[in-house]
Amino acid sequence: MRIMRGNAADDITGFRSGDLVAIEKSDVKRKGSALWRCRCDCGNEIYLEAYKIRNGLAKSCGCARKMKGAKDLKGQRFGKLIAIERTAEKKENCYLWRCICDCGKEAFVPTSSLVNGNTTSCGCARKEALQQRAVNISGVKYGRLLAVKPLGERRHGSVVWECVCDCGKIVKASYNSLVSGNTKSCGCLKKEHAAPPLRYVDGTCIEMLETKTLRQDNTSGYTGVVKTKSGWHAQIGFKGKMHHMGTYSQKEKAIKERKKAEEALFDSFLSRYYENQE
Repeated sequence: MRIMRGNAADDITGFRSGDLVAIEKSDVKRKGSALWRCRCDCGNEIYLEAYKIRNGLAKSCGCARKMKGAKDLKGQRFGKLIAIERTAEKKENCYLWRCICDCGKEAFVPTSSLVNGNTTSCGCARKEALQQRAVNISGVKYGRLLAVKPLGERRHGSVVWECVCDCGKIVKASYNSLVSGNTKSCGCLKKEHAAPPLRYVDGTCIEMLETKTLRQDNTSGYTGVVKTKSGWHAQIGFKGKMHHMGTYSQKEKAIKERKKAEEALFDSFLSRYYENQE
């Protein structure tokens, strides 16, 4: 490196910074400063301020940055990966290499990830590690499910297992869901215990007529009888219409009227329905 003193510091002809060599001072200016014509080892020429060359702030025409990740890794092994060919695609300013994993799968990995050892497989190594760390429940039965083998997957941080149900269906279930009892079958158990569908005739639900469910906000203790300012009011809903039987000072009277309406509407309707089912 040349050591320049006094006025000689203005002349950097022949001064080298990385791949750049200062050739001559030009008439080109940038922000009032004259630029130097510099030649890069790659053959390209650029114009730079003298201080960038003297202080080593610029070391190439840009080719070094462009060639980042362009190393020839063909045939080299990185863990389970063998680099086959460099593609034209880039990631993180590095070329992607098409690699073959020992497991047979292909992976496209940035040069830097291979060289730095950050990527050593297509992902199978991580899956194998997860399987090895998993609690072995192979052969254990949970409800109708028999745990067969761990898979290379996780669900909410829990290892996913391949299971076979008593019905013969193969399903996936997480370790946590199995041991907690939240998953006991492929879904067939839930279907078997599911309530039968409600039956509707003329827009009227048979099950609702039979159960006579009492509403939580009922004040009388009997469906269709409610307390009002005037007394106890009896009413009944049937086929989308509300029938009012009047308001009474005594609750028992209102309940009696409600029961009469049930016999006239509900009971006769249900009798006809079941007669037609025979």
